[in-house]
Amino acid sequence: LRLKVPGGRPFRPADPAFDLTEFVVREVARTGWAVHARLIIAASAEEVISRINPAVGTVEPIAPDRSVLVTGGDSLEVVAVWIGMLGLDFTVESPPELRDHLEILAKRYAAAITPPE
Repeated sequence: LRLKVPGGRPFRPADPAFDLTEFVVREVARTGWAVHARLIIAASAEEVISRINPAVGTVEPIAPDRSVLVTGGDSLEVVAVWIGMLGLDFTVESPPELRDHLEILAKRYAAAITPPE
């Protein structure tokens, strides 16, 4: 046997254009979600990012004052709580079951603030 000396250009790894720790945390969290949601948020991506933990989801800008949040959780209830805690206006793109769940919650909350007759 003879040792073969590698030829050609040496490999030089490039630094990624993103935070590797944040990427791993986000991807590990995402694989465990039972419910996946896509939301349009009425705020800049920077504003949304400042309000969430990287494990909560990913944020993409779509306009100076609008962004997309892709998030999820163990259940519709968990996703609804996280969205409510965000403190920003939003529209649910998917899943339709989340829209249905939020409608039930909206009626429940509206009934809770209706004065008794």
